[in-house]
Order: sequence, then structure tokens, then C-alpha cells
Amino acid sequence: MKYIKMKLACILAALLIICLSGCAAQNAADVIDSTSADVLDTGVISQASEVDAIPAEPDPVPEDVVLAIYGDGVDGQTNWTLEQLQTLEDGYREITYSTTNNWPTLSHTIGHGVSLPYLLAQAGIREDAETLTFLSPDGYQAKITREQLYGVQYAYAEHSPAGSGNTVEVEPIIAWSSGASGAVPNSLRPIFGQRGPNDTNTAASVKDLHRIEVSTRSAGAWDIPSAGIPSGSAVPVGTALELMHPNLDNLKLYYTTDGSDPDYYSLVYNKSTTYFQPDLIVPISINEDVTIKVFAGGLGKADSGVVTFTYKVN
Repeated sequence: MKYIKMKLACILAALLIICLSGCAAQNAADVIDSTSADVLDTGVISQASEVDAIPAEPDPVPEDVVLAIYGDGVDGQTNWTLEQLQTLEDGYREITYSTTNNWPTLSHTIGHGVSLPYLLAQAGIREDAETLTFLSPDGYQAKITREQLYGVQYAYAEHSPAGSGNTVEVEPIIAWSSGASGAVPNSLRPIFGQRGPNDTNTAASVKDLHRIEVSTRSAGAWDIPSAGIPSGSAVPVGTALELMHPNLDNLKLYYTTDGSDPDYYSLVYNKSTTYFQPDLIVPISINEDVTIKVFAGGLGKADSGVVTFTYKVN
């Protein structure tokens, strides 16, 4: 009898281990599946931006709610049905945006929806709010900083087939319909303007948006870029200089070679990503004495500082 009891105990222990292993594997699979990709207009996949903190969970919401805005950066959680969003007449916008994705493809989309700054004002955004996280039900998420939300954003007409070269200031919206050539009803998604024609804005356009966490946490700033050759070096004519960054696929490196400070209209080092068209990430050819200034810029964190690299040709 004692032997039988010991054998049963061993069997139960083995079953418990198998069960726990299965749960752990399922949790791992959930983590992998939670980073699903998104598509906007061009059919090109865009990746979720870097996540530094796990967003908080909102309070339970009724079934008819399509968007919950919550977090310590607002006065309290607000729940919105589609009908309630569409009755915010003072906040309604129809805007044509220029878009740049990570392929890169330049395009445009027309969004119909409610002004995001207007909606956040209705939700009671606090003065100390720092970071906004946009989430879809499958776990895809994107972040912007408060400064990026309220900063100047543009639409570039040359991205449109009928473009005339004009640049128009735009504001971000939460769209309930959008499309490259007209309004096609679909689920909610945020749409943002650009700070420069190469500013990648599609990855932040979270498809099936259902939650916005407004947080007082600071998103911080992007790390400064580095170079493959130490600054101040003497190099042969034609030397190829590589620029590097730990988040190269989540941002753009803007640079100048004339000693001036770069901005969002400067040359772009990584026009595509390492997983789409890595051949477009071309080293800088050094053919004369040069001063190169670079900064890292992208949605989700503040721009890095400008770093300077100088080289003399042998």
C-alpha cells in the first residue's frame, strides 16, 4: 500500500509539472502573438515601436464602447462609443495626410474622424501628462510623447499623385474611416502628420485602436547615434563611414556634411530598415575633410542630441 501511494504521488507530481509547462508555453506564445503587424494604405507592413513600460489596464468597459482613454495623465477614465465620437461636431475633421512607411513608400491618406487634441481635452488630459500609448486588442501598440502630439505636423502634397508641392499644417485625429483615395469605413485608428517628408508616421497608425493610455511617465529620449570610425580620425579618400544606433529600425538618422545642424529636412541615413531594404542603408563616402552632424528622431521618444564627427582625408 505504501508503494502504491508513493507511485500515485509521483504521477500527480509529473502531471503538475506538465500542466505548468503547458501554461508557460502558452504564455510565451501569447507574448509572441501580441506583436502583430499593421498595414496602412500601401500594403507595407510596419512594426510596433519599442515598448519600455507595460501599459496599465483600464477599468472594465461596456460592450458598445469602442475607445477607452485612461491613465494617471487624465482626470479619470472616459469611455466612448462610436456614436458619441461622431457627435463631437466641434472636433470633427476631414484631413488629407502625407505618409511615409518603412519600405519606404511615399503616399497619402484621407482621414475622417475627431481631432485628437480636442478629444483629449474632453477626456481631461492633465498638464503633467508625458506619454500616450495607443493599443489594439491583439497587443500591437505605438507611443508618442506629449511634445510630439501637440507639436507642428505637416502634410506634403508631393506624396499625392495630384500634389502641387504645397505643404499644409495638419493635426492628428482618431479616424473612423480612412483610405488612400477616399473614406472607406473601418475601425478606429490614429493618424498623424509628419515633421519632415521622410518622417515615418505609418507605424503609429494603430489599426483597430481601442485603448489610449495617457501617462505621466516620461518616455525619455533616443540614444545619440554612433559612428564606425572614431571622430577626429585621418582616413583615405573614399572611406565608407557607417552610422549606428541600437534602435535603427524604429527611427531615422538625420545628418549633414557641411557642419550645419541637421533637422527633419536633412539627409536620411537609413531610408529603409534592416528587414525591408537594407541595401538602402548606404555608408557615407568621405572624399574630403568633413564635419558630419547627426541626430536620431522618431515617434515615441524625444529626439536625441546632435552628435558631431569630424574626419580628415590623408
